[in-house]
Amino acid sequence: MRLQVARGYDEIEAIRPVWERIQNDYVTSDVDFVLTYCRHTPNVVRPHAVLLEDGNDPRGLLVGRVEDIRLPVRVAHKTVLDPGFRALTIVYGGVLDGDDADTSARLLGSLEASLANERVDLVRVRMLPRGSHRYAAAAAGVSPVRRQRFSPRMLHWRSELPGSLDEFLARRSRRRRETVRRYARRLERTYGDDARIEIVRDRKGLERLFADSKAIHRETYQHILGVGFSDAQVQLRLAELAADHGWFRGYMLYLRDNPVAFWHGNAYRGIFGIGATGFDPAFAEDRPGTYLLMRAIDDLCADPSVHTLDFGFGDAAYKRNFGDGFVEEEDVVAFARKPRAVALNALHTAFGGMTAVAHSVAARTGSLAELRRRRRTGEPSGLLRSFLGAVLVLLAVYAAAGLAAGPASARGPESTVFSEIVVDGARRVDAPAAKRG
Repeated sequence: MRLQVARGYDEIEAIRPVWERIQNDYVTSDVDFVLTYCRHTPNVVRPHAVLLEDGNDPRGLLVGRVEDIRLPVRVAHKTVLDPGFRALTIVYGGVLDGDDADTSARLLGSLEASLANERVDLVRVRMLPRGSHRYAAAAAGVSPVRRQRFSPRMLHWRSELPGSLDEFLARRSRRRRETVRRYARRLERTYGDDARIEIVRDRKGLERLFADSKAIHRETYQHILGVGFSDAQVQLRLAELAADHGWFRGYMLYLRDNPVAFWHGNAYRGIFGIGATGFDPAFAEDRPGTYLLMRAIDDLCADPSVHTLDFGFGDAAYKRNFGDGFVEEEDVVAFARKPRAVALNALHTAFGGMTAVAHSVAARTGSLAELRRRRRTGEPSGLLRSFLGAVLVLLAVYAAAGLAAGPASARGPESTVFSEIVVDGARRVDAPAAKRG
């Protein structure tokens, strides 16, 4: 077995034929997607790939990039330190191993050497399914003092797409089906011909789609949090790439000529991955987001090349309502053997642990939902108070147990941290359902 490292655009192009031959069904690891992301993202230094060969036979590939990132140290949601790092990031879905555990182990085992050879401060593998052979291989051999703790754990929902929307809804509860249909009839009765849906599949409609999506996004809580839709150059370039390849779908709902709701995504190798979404809260009583989602699902069910709907990272009511199942995913991050990197990881562990305990306290007292509501609306959350309370509780416990010096290794509560994020420019799940007939 031999490992070949490709650094930079020219060396990546040299292995393009092999890459395309063993490509999986993650759009985020597609060679053109990766190169487009790297070229148009300011903090990216260069693309990076590691090819595993058995003689002349390619066995697997790691897909990544070298980039400058920031890993803020937070107390609750307050940033107290914002250090910069040079990272080797393996993109989401970037372990092309043919689902072979031995290939995964060989590829991911090479990352320890990359910490020294690539002169980076850390290596991170994006969002691996917990309990998978890839997760185990990425974490193997990383000492507790060098591994990042308290990385957010994300639920990742998906659903199989049958031949029609009626079949899709037939898998939901009777109450859910009736609710969806009742609100759909009400919206259509209220707006009649003034309700219309436009679907963008090529470059011609992208400019208007992005402008109308931005106008809606400005009214949403995601805008307050600084997440969700973005019209940054990299997102537009990725949408153009997807449109040129026939992957892109942009669904927009207009009510009386007002843009009200949108869903963007890519149909890649049979899986439609939802990207940016949003709706104007002024129309919340009409349930425009759900209405448009059902019309999008109806359109996708009619496309024989699409068999799976990927709802993306994070938990939400609509994902629980319409998803078939989920996996739990988490970054695996290993810091280099450098004093600064190890020290900053220790700070992350300490403050991350305290914040996790504060979240746990809030969840057990029933106040977590209220904290999330306040965060969405920009109100003070009071989580800092919970954090300080958690510090006092932990100090008291440590003192009582004679553990004032701290445990040998820190682990957080097993509860999942739910959040909505974008990884590598897209949202994805791990494996598609079987192709429907």
